[in-house]
Amino acid sequence: MSTSYGRRVEVGRLHLSEPGSSGDGRVILDIPRQDPEYDAMWVALSPVEARDLADLLLRYAAAAESHG
Repeated sequence: MSTSYGRRVEVGRLHLSEPGSSGDGRVILDIPRQDPEYDAMWVALSPVEARDLADLLLRYAAAAESHG
């Protein structure tokens, strides 16, 4: 998705294939940057963490809408 400020936010999945891993995938949130110093700006979230983030984003979005 692209923000109104022209920033890209990419969402995807990472599947852990390490020996002995529980096999649960991770949700990847990536914000590509032009500055090489910050090109590695991403986070890998567990499914529970991704749902927690989604809940927070929805709450803050509703508050922002109600306060115009």
